[in-house]
Amino acid sequence: MEFVIWLSVVFGVLGLGMGAMVWAYRRPLGQSALFPTPVITLSTPLSDQNRAQFEAGCAVFAQGRYPAAIDQFIAVMVAAPDCAEAFHNGGLAYANMGTDGLAVQALLKACDLYDRQGTKAGLDLVKQQLEQIAGRQGLSPRSAA
Repeated sequence: MEFVIWLSVVFGVLGLGMGAMVWAYRRPLGQSALFPTPVITLSTPLSDQNRAQFEAGCAVFAQGRYPAAIDQFIAVMVAAPDCAEAFHNGGLAYANMGTDGLAVQALLKACDLYDRQGTKAGLDLVKQQLEQIAGRQGLSPRSAA
């Protein structure tokens, strides 16, 4: 009987701890996101299905539901790997969740795609946002990239 009580207490504490860690990971940093709005203008055409998925990602991003937005953008990344904005918005969502390593990876991929497409405005915006992430981490922009 004592073993059952002890086991219940241990699992209760572990469950509470794991729940708190998952909750902390899945919420944005603080009350305000670093990047409150996604990029909505596409630089390349998408199929109707991919465009609908991209727009759904933008909608949940704007609501602050970043994990759901990432899921939508990843689906677009897989179906349309040349869509710079899917990587761009995925990176912004990761940054808003505090997952800066994944944010930087996605934003660098967006940079590469914007550069290949000759989309200077997108390239400049991503560079500025990478500097904001580096500034939040207390890094110089050169050491972050």
